[in-house]
Amino acid sequence: MADEVYNGIYAPFMNNPKRNRKVTLERMYLRVLTELSVNRFKWVGLPNTVDPRYLEMTLFYRALSLFYWDRDYGRYLAVQGTATNPNMYDNPTRFTTMGLGKYRSKTMNNDNVVPIWSNYMRIPDHDIVYIYATKLAEIDRTIEINLFGMRYSHLVFVDENQRLSYQNVLRQQQEGQPVIFGTNALNPENIQAFDVGIDKDIVLNLQISKGKLWNECMTLLGIKNANEDKKERMVVDEVNANTDQVASSRGVSLNARTLAAEEINRRFGLEVSVGWNEQADNTAAENLNTLKVF
Repeated sequence: MADEVYNGIYAPFMNNPKRNRKVTLERMYLRVLTELSVNRFKWVGLPNTVDPRYLEMTLFYRALSLFYWDRDYGRYLAVQGTATNPNMYDNPTRFTTMGLGKYRSKTMNNDNVVPIWSNYMRIPDHDIVYIYATKLAEIDRTIEINLFGMRYSHLVFVDENQRLSYQNVLRQQQEGQPVIFGTNALNPENIQAFDVGIDKDIVLNLQISKGKLWNECMTLLGIKNANEDKKERMVVDEVNANTDQVASSRGVSLNARTLAAEEINRRFGLEVSVGWNEQADNTAAENLNTLKVF
């Protein structure tokens, strides 16, 4: 209970460099994974008044975007909103747009609006990104801590009178001084050093785990990924299994968007289509390469 109070109430307001470092890493991965997520699909034939970026951001955070013809503005819009009054198939029949700035909210029935859902479950993908961003940040911090421990792999116990002298020696070592001079006050016989026992292979193993974790996230988002490390060459069956999983995850989000595009065309006489953005696969592969150290 004490830890929950500290982490939930006091810690966010305390200047803790180590905690701040982890929060910064989480924000970085949230940004990178969010960018990949909202760039997965390519819309073709949308009216100029519909912003595809805003559309995908809305689906990512809220799982629902409302496409309709706005009579007041005389244009097609795809905006945030809510859905209510479900019918026997649990499909909503009444929609309310969200007012932003000077734009007033409006309530319309099913005949005037086409809902665009992010998936059949109608749940945002933000949870996937958040979970894996925190996991990747945790691994990064663990790697950094172990790297620091490998640089300074001993705990040193000295007399209080020698403490300042040893701190000066350590500072000079960190600065990379070519020669470090001791003093008579620094008696080596009164120094005790203990090896912290960090495994030399732990960083490499963490990097491998980090790559696998990244691939898991990409699979859930429907983005191509494969372990191409020479030490862990995948057999044909494993590659095919990964491809099938990626295709299944991709279809989860693509099918809902395709269904909405077909309904938009039928309802409004447009020629809107949506497909997979192949550039998302290339970007994810480039980001994975930056995670490797071998």
